[in-house]
Amino acid sequence: MALRTLVTMALPYANGNLHLGHMVEAVQTDVYVRALKAAGRDVIYICAVDAHGTPIEVNAAKAGVPPAQFVARFHDEFRRDYAAFQIGFDEFYTTHSPENERHVQAIFEALRADGGIDERDVEQLYCEIDKRFLPDRFVRGTCPKCGAPDQYGDACERCGSTYEPTDLIGPYCALCKDAGRGNVTPVRRTSTHYFVRLSKYQEFLRGWTSAPGRLQAEVKRSIDGWLSEPLKDWDISRDAPYFGFRIPGEEAKYFYVWVDAPIGYLSSTEHWANRQVPPRDVWDWWGAGADSDIVHFIGKDIVYFHTLFWPAMLHAAKRREPAHVHVHGMLTVEGAKMSKSRGTFINAREYLDAGLDPSWLRYFYASNLGESPSDIDLSLGELKNRVNGELLANVGNLANRALSLLKKNFDGRYRGWLPELSAKAKEVEEQIATTGALAARAYAAVDSREAIQRILMLSSLGNALLQESQPWKLVKDDPARAQQYLTLAVHIARACARLLAPVVPLYAAGVAEQTGKPLEAKPETWLRAQVGEVKPLVRRMEDADVEKLASRFAADAPAGGSSPGTAGASPARTAGAAEAGAAGDRAAQKGEIGKDQFDAVDLRAGRIVAAERIPKADKLLKLTVDLGEAAPRTILSGIAKQYAPEELVGKTVAVVANLAAKELRGISSHGMILAAGGGARGLTVVELASDVAPGSRVT
Repeated sequence: MALRTLVTMALPYANGNLHLGHMVEAVQTDVYVRALKAAGRDVIYICAVDAHGTPIEVNAAKAGVPPAQFVARFHDEFRRDYAAFQIGFDEFYTTHSPENERHVQAIFEALRADGGIDERDVEQLYCEIDKRFLPDRFVRGTCPKCGAPDQYGDACERCGSTYEPTDLIGPYCALCKDAGRGNVTPVRRTSTHYFVRLSKYQEFLRGWTSAPGRLQAEVKRSIDGWLSEPLKDWDISRDAPYFGFRIPGEEAKYFYVWVDAPIGYLSSTEHWANRQVPPRDVWDWWGAGADSDIVHFIGKDIVYFHTLFWPAMLHAAKRREPAHVHVHGMLTVEGAKMSKSRGTFINAREYLDAGLDPSWLRYFYASNLGESPSDIDLSLGELKNRVNGELLANVGNLANRALSLLKKNFDGRYRGWLPELSAKAKEVEEQIATTGALAARAYAAVDSREAIQRILMLSSLGNALLQESQPWKLVKDDPARAQQYLTLAVHIARACARLLAPVVPLYAAGVAEQTGKPLEAKPETWLRAQVGEVKPLVRRMEDADVEKLASRFAADAPAGGSSPGTAGASPARTAGAAEAGAAGDRAAQKGEIGKDQFDAVDLRAGRIVAAERIPKADKLLKLTVDLGEAAPRTILSGIAKQYAPEELVGKTVAVVANLAAKELRGISSHGMILAAGGGARGLTVVELASDVAPGSRVT
């Protein structure tokens, strides 16, 4: 483990508002950083606005302002929106800075001295009306591979093929088209460009990408495919007009934005280091021999830049290379790709202006993000289920119930451990220690999903403790014992808040304030504290809140239940099977089946992360079940007469995962919880050991 850690996320481009997709990466990175800091690691979180490129130059001109002013507006907007979502940067700088220009030139000269730079003429498309060469995104035409019309100059959205802009059939200038001048055909012109000889660094990149812990397995497989063939040279220059850094010795050529953007990680670190008192040395992080781990968080669309171009530049310049590049999946909305044209798009500021709690989104994202780069789906029904069923009904409810009873019955004072309950107190301490270790390990592995599951299990233990001891009744006959049970419940609630602090920092701060001591304080110190003002720390997400989001999407989104884009199971079969068991129906054994028929049933381990009653349905519970997938499922089960919702949260159960989708009471259900008839309850859910991972096959 290195002495210090530097963490970055991909730099947001200053050419449009932040949207909820941006927040996936920001939240995942922020949770990771906060968890490492809580563990005592020396960590800094660095980011900047990506400020250069043709789109910014063109759109600044349309807006009638200089590019630097255009960028500054987005820089301020981004800073404000990130802060509203509690993204805790140590530095949020800009790539349009003197530090960045200096580092870009130094790395370029290092590449040239290493023999890694070539100059040669290239043929490009040129618009004689706009008087400019057209980068790939500013020329459109028919795909040369599949014939799809209106495709960009670098890749076809229909067939996925890549090509050069000059390969397009019937190319036209996108700038002229947008300006209402119709399809203006560009001409071909030759210009001298600078290239990085990426193949020169191919062997280094094979070794670097193969280092243990460097990349996720799924990402490594993709990169191995690229490295199996000679890497193409990388064009790092652009012709004027262009907003960026001029190449030394040139009058009308600039560094391509993808050269200076990642170098912005380094220059932003220097800007932060110089502002410290006393100033720090940037080479303690970026020096070739620095005792540091550099960790990048990025999306799947920019893997090539961060795993090939960027480490090659650092290697040639003898700078510190990244220790780990973590790739996350993309965000879909109600099962569809985020798209303005499809109506599945919402800006971060729209979410905030609608009065929706940023903690809701932080919790939802973190509870769905694991180690793999799988996509996650923003299902509004699941967002509501997770917030209300987990954060509110499980974690928040534990703190609120225990603190309210202490405030009401004992003037808000805690109670030390009674001798006769010392064993229970020890058991609680052991559970807290175990959960803390497992959660810390999961956070460090960038698996906030697993960390949250562990914390929910601990919170469920606290809720079960209250249900079993019933201190609201015990206070009449044995107030000291009742007071201690409440104190134990508060102890668990504080531990859960401390462990959830990386995910929902405002909630954790509220628990600390209401319990009267910092969450890191040991019980022997906080037992002398007193409960403060008790009020709910999590606001319930109502159907009206869901509608505020759904109204911004073209497609109608459900107020509850799962995404319409996902398959579901038959709730009628689920409820019917449960009711039959509850009635003690022992029908004759059915005829024998073959192994092939059994194999057709996909039985999986599922962890119940939330449970709630359904209004006017006295037999049904709505369960949110984690099956190890990108998002949890909603499953309706007819066990409401046998189980209270809080009893089920945290249980690992057997689930039939491959039933067809159906709806009951307007809710889509996806799976069947197995239960056995008989026993004290009349119907008992089939439980699995708690250490069986969600999604594990039941055979």
